[in-house]
Amino acid sequence: MEFLVFVGIIILMVLVFDSRSTIASLRNRIAILEDRADQTAVETSQAVATEPTAPAEPEPKPEPVEPVKRAAKEAVKPERVATPAPEPVSRRVYQPTSPPPTPAKGEPKQLRPSAAKRFEDLIGGKLPIWIGGIALIFAGFFLVRFSIEAGLFGPTARCITAALFGLLLIGLSEFGYKIPKFGKIFTDDARIGHSIAGAGIAVLYATLYMASELYQLLGLYTALGGVVAVTILAFVLSQRHGPPTAIMGLLGGFAAPYVAGLGPESVAPLLIYLGVFTAGLFGLAIHRGWAWLALLATGGSVIWTTALLFMDLSGDVPFVGAFIVLLAIGGVLTISRTGTSFGIPKVVMQAIPLGVGLLQLMLLAPLIEFSLMSWLFFGVLAIFAIALAWRDEAMTPAVAGALGLSLAMVATAFYNIYADQMTLFAAIGLTVLFGGAGHIFALREKSGWMWSLIGLSAPTAMLLITAALGDFDWSENIWAGICVATALTTGLMAWRIRAASEPFVQPAASAVSAILIAIALWIWTPDNLAALVAIAVAGGLAAWAGFTQRKSIIVQSALAIGLGGFIMLFNAEGLLEALFGSLVGETDLYRYLPGVGSTAIKLLVPAIAIVAIAYVFRDNFGKVLSKIIAGMGLIATSGFIYLLLKQPVAIGPIEDFVAYGFAERGVFTHLLALGGWLLLRRAWGEKLATPLKSLGLALAGLALARFVYFDILLLSPTNVKQAMGPAPIANLGTLHFVAMTLWLWLYARTETIAAALPRLVRPLEIASLLAAIAAVMVTVRQAVHGTDIATPPFTSTETYLYSAGLLVLAIAWLARGIQTTNALLRIAGLLLLTLVTFKVFLIDAAQLEGILRILSFLGLGIALIGIGWIYGKVMRADTAEATD
Repeated sequence: MEFLVFVGIIILMVLVFDSRSTIASLRNRIAILEDRADQTAVETSQAVATEPTAPAEPEPKPEPVEPVKRAAKEAVKPERVATPAPEPVSRRVYQPTSPPPTPAKGEPKQLRPSAAKRFEDLIGGKLPIWIGGIALIFAGFFLVRFSIEAGLFGPTARCITAALFGLLLIGLSEFGYKIPKFGKIFTDDARIGHSIAGAGIAVLYATLYMASELYQLLGLYTALGGVVAVTILAFVLSQRHGPPTAIMGLLGGFAAPYVAGLGPESVAPLLIYLGVFTAGLFGLAIHRGWAWLALLATGGSVIWTTALLFMDLSGDVPFVGAFIVLLAIGGVLTISRTGTSFGIPKVVMQAIPLGVGLLQLMLLAPLIEFSLMSWLFFGVLAIFAIALAWRDEAMTPAVAGALGLSLAMVATAFYNIYADQMTLFAAIGLTVLFGGAGHIFALREKSGWMWSLIGLSAPTAMLLITAALGDFDWSENIWAGICVATALTTGLMAWRIRAASEPFVQPAASAVSAILIAIALWIWTPDNLAALVAIAVAGGLAAWAGFTQRKSIIVQSALAIGLGGFIMLFNAEGLLEALFGSLVGETDLYRYLPGVGSTAIKLLVPAIAIVAIAYVFRDNFGKVLSKIIAGMGLIATSGFIYLLLKQPVAIGPIEDFVAYGFAERGVFTHLLALGGWLLLRRAWGEKLATPLKSLGLALAGLALARFVYFDILLLSPTNVKQAMGPAPIANLGTLHFVAMTLWLWLYARTETIAAALPRLVRPLEIASLLAAIAAVMVTVRQAVHGTDIATPPFTSTETYLYSAGLLVLAIAWLARGIQTTNALLRIAGLLLLTLVTFKVFLIDAAQLEGILRILSFLGLGIALIGIGWIYGKVMRADTAEATD
């Protein structure tokens, strides 16, 4: 079945090769001639139509009678027509078809025949001839086999009969045109002679194989001489009969061992036969420039060698491997001396034998247990691929393919539990071979980028395969050393191609080097330094990026910092638990916190390193990215500071939270507010202004967020029991809320916020006023109930004091607003005064009786009148100033 498939492929290739160019050339020429004839006829008719009519000639005078009679007699005599002599019958010698002539401008386009016409021409005119030639080959082969099975002839008679049959076919192809009547068949269609000649060559090949292998009638050297003679004969015949004869010879030569019956015991002679036969075909391909013949010859030998690999070859496997290597090298060299075929680029055609050879060696290696012989075979082809690319840069992709197959072969060896010293040495040898070649040719103008990628991939991929599949009981220090050694090679590649214009390979080499160095350092250093190692590698990448001026390496540095940040986040698991616990209102946070010493190494030192890198390489990272990186470091630093601040009080049970929770939270908030205000109010240098003021804004925002979230919403002292202290005004609640009122007002008056965030000034002022109201209410409640202002119920005295305190606050705002001409304070004072007035009339006065109610209304009235009188004077003064 495999043989029939092979025959079908050969037939299709013959048909395509023979019919495509010949038919196209003839039809194109006919179309051009017809178009030219039509164009000439049109031009002639136009010239006749435009030609002026000639004047009528006068009638001739009558001539004498004698001359007229003589002229009539001459007209009656028939003219002698020269008949051409018959052309001698000549042989048709194959000439390669030339491409059709290019039509000149103005000529009509060439017309292609219809699909039906082409199908009819193929099925009716060509297939019968070629199938008939192939049938003659099978007729000769199976005639011999029938004689063997029936015992009609002895071995010698069988071989002589087969040889005579082959010679008869060749004789017919050469001299059949001379046979009377029958010879017209050969002259009418030259393909008949082509087909018969190829069939004769195939029969002769089969005869030689039968005489030498089956019957031992010919010695080894005699048989080889016969094969050489037949190959030469096929070569000579193909000069006259063209590609079909060569293809028929190829078909017969490769089919001969199969028809005769191949046995595993005859591997060596078969390989010698295939070698000589293929070499002859290669020589013919070089002489005629037929790349397709070289590919077919390689394919035939590949089919045989692949079939041999699946047989029980015992000790003959090394011979098969040597033949595979020689076949691949011979196929590549042969194609390099020929042209292209079937529109396939020459480089691709050269890579086909090489790639097939490497694949076959991968199949062969397990049969000999990945011995030294298998690796040597593979190494020879790898060296050959590199040598080809050295001579021709266009062959560089073949080296990349060879590297890929080498890695696959090493992976297969390790996977099949052949992780012995031989496989290890082979992996090292292939790494040195491809890596060294990549470094040597990395600076080539056209293919340098691919060589660089080869030099980078060889050691890196081989290390990954060895680590993943190789069962080597090595210590961690050895693996770290291997990583460093590999990083040296990739780092050298990154240095050598630092000025290359190609945007991918150099950053890739830098990234691989950084990763390998990081892995080695992680192995050699304690686990708590993992984040610091990543940050150190990031710093090296940032410095390298500044040297090479490549943005992609800056991105790598940022990613390394991100990795360090992720490790820091993992190390700060306890801090994160405390943070999330505080956000949901838990009070016992100390149990989540890690140790200070270990956290300083895991978190603080890497955080400081991140901030330092962001500052030193701020020009490389750019403004936005440097801020993001610095922010990561500052957040981590803040986490460590939070851990330190949690240590003195060490709040655990709920009793500790009630006693110290509000005080601790207030200290944290005001420290953040103080730090932010100091950073925002000071005039820093040009280089430090942006990062430090950004940090100040962050601290201020965090302080305000803590105040709103914890002290107003989640853990307000009016809702959650917390100790405020016994002092009426100097208690923690009053001091905390008054301080936040001042911070908000100071932030609103800071030049940095006014310049950078002018829309935030008014909301901060309003928030400060609201915080002042909250401070008054907390002060009143603490004065009535003492240290616990969450659990006691409201009293009427407390309600009156709220009104009094808020009234005092409103008057203070009015007075300060009038004094400073601050419209916001005046308006706020009026609004608060109005609200307090409504409260007094609607709520407070309803609870009083008698003289107390009268006195309260009297005092409120006098106060309101006085305030109105004073405020009216202020408004009139403002109006007068505006008029002036």
